Amino acid sequence: MLTIGRIPRKLKRFFTPAVRDQFGAPAYGHFWRLVLAFTVCHGGTVERLTNVLRGATHRTKHGEFLWKSFWDESWVVQQIILDTLQHLYRPDGGPCYFLIDETQTLKRAKKMAGVTKLYHHATGKYGTGHTMLKVCLYYRGVTMPLGTWLWLTPEAATNESLTFCKLTELAALSIRNAVLPAHLMVRVLFDAYYLCGVVTAACRARGWHYVGVAKSNRNLVINGVKHRVDTLGPNLLRRHGQWCGLQGLRRRGSYRLAERVGHMKKLGEVKVVFSRRRGERKVVALVTDDLGATAKQVVGDYLKRWAIELLIKDEKQHLGLGDYRVLRYQAVARHLALVDVAYACLTHLALTESDAQGHSKHTRMLRLPPISHLKTRMQQVVWQEGVKEVIRYAHEKPIIRRLERLLAA
Repeated sequence: MLTIGRIPRKLKRFFTPAVRDQFGAPAYGHFWRLVLAFTVCHGGTVERLTNVLRGATHRTKHGEFLWKSFWDESWVVQQIILDTLQHLYRPDGGPCYFLIDETQTLKRAKKMAGVTKLYHHATGKYGTGHTMLKVCLYYRGVTMPLGTWLWLTPEAATNESLTFCKLTELAALSIRNAVLPAHLMVRVLFDAYYLCGVVTAACRARGWHYVGVAKSNRNLVINGVKHRVDTLGPNLLRRHGQWCGLQGLRRRGSYRLAERVGHMKKLGEVKVVFSRRRGERKVVALVTDDLGATAKQVVGDYLKRWAIELLIKDEKQHLGLGDYRVLRYQAVARHLALVDVAYACLTHLALTESDAQGHSKHTRMLRLPPISHLKTRMQQVVWQEGVKEVIRYAHEKPIIRRLERLLAA
């Protein structure tokens, strides 16, 4: 059985001194062990994570770490991402995309903090569960989770002594509070739900341009004439649209594009780019405050938003984003933060091996292996570290030779 005894040598750099200083000695031991357990374990419950920790204390101790220890989970995640950004930065690396989306997780435990009745979009059914705001960065082809925040109802926020915030207000706070290098050119991407005055005002305050989707009932005022978006778009594409090829995250596609500049309520003067993919009838209206951007640039930027959808899928399927079985709000928040750190840890492993092959410094856009492959690679790293530890302390030569052959295999 695969077990974790110490931090592998390849991951020493990931757990930086700045992060270690946020914890006391016992808490830091829980932190790095749980992060590595997420990267190799199938499932994210405390019991399953504890099973892969060699010589670990009882699972209740790890559970208490989630809600009793003193450390700022948002700061830890942000510090790790800043270190990754510093490693990735290139003057010709292009813009850094700030992606915003939400996700849902169904929960049967009605006494769990923050659980509320919701319509689960993935299953098309009503149930009880959590809604979470997800924020990540996408730079040079690498996705980096910047934070996951649990949305609370007004009643639940009062019970936790927190200020109630709508999802749009949480998104605006994530933009205002993000600590990113000043030399990065940041573009904020979000769907139609977040195209509102609160979020766009936060973008303007940071000096960041945004691209979002307009709902079909939005109005665009051009030269004093009001046009409904879902009527203007198809007519404009039919009369003035032009075809062009655009590169998405994984494949290239052909799109028919047209643009107009006008005024939208609560947004001010904006550029609206209407887009229709070849072979489809649906027209998407993309809104940006960057009036100098071309239609091709706006659509090309928005195609990067798919990275956060893949991030949410990977964290749910491979890292146990929704597997928590804890009652307290603080414990849930810490679980979500540890999943983000585990994803960043797998990314660090991929970048380290990419550096060893000379790709990271010489390739403008990177393409890392899937998370499922990185988990398998992490399991190999942890296993090899365990074999080396046994070899170091074993005195039986046949055992040593056998372990060396296994290590070579």
